[in-house]
Amino acid sequence: MRSPGDLKRSHPFVKGSDSNGLSKQPEVEAYEYIPTDGGESRSPDLAAYGYSSVNVHNSLGILQKLENLEVGGARKPSPRKQRKISLCQPALDIYSAVLRQLPCPSCVRDLVAIFFDEVNWQYTILDRNYFIPRLEQYYQQHPLQPASPRADTTVSSEKLIFSALVFQVLVYALQFIPARRSENLHPPCLKGIAEDGNGLSEDATMRLLSLLPKDVINLDYIAAQILRTAWLKNRGLIAEAWLVLAQAAINAQEIGLHRDDGKLYADDAESAIEELWEVVLRRRLMLNLYLWDSQMGMVLGKPLNFKSDGYTIIPPTDCEIPRNRTSTAPFQRTEYDKPNTFTVRLLEYHIHKYLPQVRELEAQGPYPRDYGKVVRLHQIALDYIASIPPIYRFENPDRSYDAECPQLASQREFLCATVWLFVLMLHRPYIFSLAKSRTEILKAGIEMLNAQQRFFLTLEQHHYRMFTLAYLTVEPCVSMLAVLIAFPSENVDLVTEAFRCIKESLSRVNKIRRANRVAGQGADVIHNLVLRAEKNRPSPSLGSKPSNSSSEGRSSEVLMTPSSHGAGPFYPMADQPPLFANNPVFAEMPAWNTHFQQTSSSVPLPVNSEYTFDDTPFRPVADLTYNDVALAMSEEGFSAESGSERLSNEMPQQFRGEFGEGSFWNFVNRASGV
Repeated sequence: MRSPGDLKRSHPFVKGSDSNGLSKQPEVEAYEYIPTDGGESRSPDLAAYGYSSVNVHNSLGILQKLENLEVGGARKPSPRKQRKISLCQPALDIYSAVLRQLPCPSCVRDLVAIFFDEVNWQYTILDRNYFIPRLEQYYQQHPLQPASPRADTTVSSEKLIFSALVFQVLVYALQFIPARRSENLHPPCLKGIAEDGNGLSEDATMRLLSLLPKDVINLDYIAAQILRTAWLKNRGLIAEAWLVLAQAAINAQEIGLHRDDGKLYADDAESAIEELWEVVLRRRLMLNLYLWDSQMGMVLGKPLNFKSDGYTIIPPTDCEIPRNRTSTAPFQRTEYDKPNTFTVRLLEYHIHKYLPQVRELEAQGPYPRDYGKVVRLHQIALDYIASIPPIYRFENPDRSYDAECPQLASQREFLCATVWLFVLMLHRPYIFSLAKSRTEILKAGIEMLNAQQRFFLTLEQHHYRMFTLAYLTVEPCVSMLAVLIAFPSENVDLVTEAFRCIKESLSRVNKIRRANRVAGQGADVIHNLVLRAEKNRPSPSLGSKPSNSSSEGRSSEVLMTPSSHGAGPFYPMADQPPLFANNPVFAEMPAWNTHFQQTSSSVPLPVNSEYTFDDTPFRPVADLTYNDVALAMSEEGFSAESGSERLSNEMPQQFRGEFGEGSFWNFVNRASGV
């Protein structure tokens, strides 16, 4: 049996690689694993079998328990950093060639400043006071020119990963560089890190990360993957972004980021304080990763990578992270203190932590077993909105810190849109089955679109690439238009405001379509649906039945009125149909229970139509950007550039793509004249 120091791992490469053909890989050993003194497991041969290091019940975990008994207690988990990796010559060529693409230190510092000023505030994936000192240390310890072939080929995994993170920060900054700040940059320096390179697997970040074994993953590695997910989404590469995010979730679980035991292993006060700050950083990263995973999973209809019973999230201390983390411990700010850029992510988590419950309801299909669960989650959302701190309050917020925190106004409106997105996703599975949920979709959509308009007004032109501007507009617009097209006689009291918000949003996405890669198709689809909805819009003189009748009006109040006592609504038992005698929510749906007894897979339209919707999930953004739903254009092309001015003259185009027979997209193709 080989000793730990002799353990080697191979990485297949293609022969003939050179520094200019970085996508090629040599067919020889790429790196040699050299453990640090005293920091490795005493059972590396079992670790080589691929056992999880965070699962205490597998063979590796049992062996480690035995070792702990021998040393008289549990050891501190070995940090996943400062591992020494010996690169073979072809791998060293790749490493050297990539580092030669790094801009000069002046350009790097300018781009890093642009990143934190212009874009990091939206998700706060990195902390400025943590990253900047690391960057300066990187330049002090890392040679600006890569090592020569005859030099020592052993490199620190931490430095290699940080190099990859730096490249990802730089290309992300290039997506949002203001014209006024580009003058300080040197064009020759940026040549090798063009934001839209030739291939997804050939950019600097991926080339560097591909040189690493999986047992050296650290927080910087996962942060680089989350940044890459956002960068890909802004490029309109949604499928690729989801795959990177899924891999980041797997890597996070591999290093135990999803397990938070709160233990400290420091031997002195100073080390304990530093460890407390490390806990804050770990918890921030895990919370961010959870939000990305749950939100993208719900919007795209993808499986959630973090199972509801398989992770622990302890919200990090809400505080500013100082540059010197050896003398001051984390201290919780009050809701009236100056916020930091991560504060809004904490607020966002406290509502989106319920998304797994929404997914469980969604899995039941368009006819929930207990609609009372939907009501309870809706009430949680309303109570949450009522309890938002004054600084982030949607109506009449406290703007005391707006001048001091330039990003605060944008964050406030972004939070508003994402909270109402939660309500929209909660009711979306029932869009074609329950009138009550259709009403709430319209109300939530109006709130979302108004928030998006306010968010848009806080931004500058270089921010138009944000994927957020497209998906938080397309998602509510298409959902609302589905209601207006398929059920034109409902919710007459909301129709006028709904159309106003949709047309305002259409103008907005048309304005950014040249800069935003996913806005154009969304704008064309919204415009097409607006034509159909306008054509199908009933005349007010026809006296169509409003949605807030005596029965539906009361049930809507159940959803839209915040509860101060936590007690449910009371209805006389004599007024309840026998089938739902114990469910007051269903009792307020006069015709619904009859249909439910007939079928559980479709629901007839209320307007002289034989079309029935099946249980095909309705996810607008996923349909438009992931499932390739598009418009069939005429020879002269189709454009929504002029917005509502062409509503009366333009004939709706057909949608093409793969969708079910009973889906909404098939319905609008077949029933454009409903």
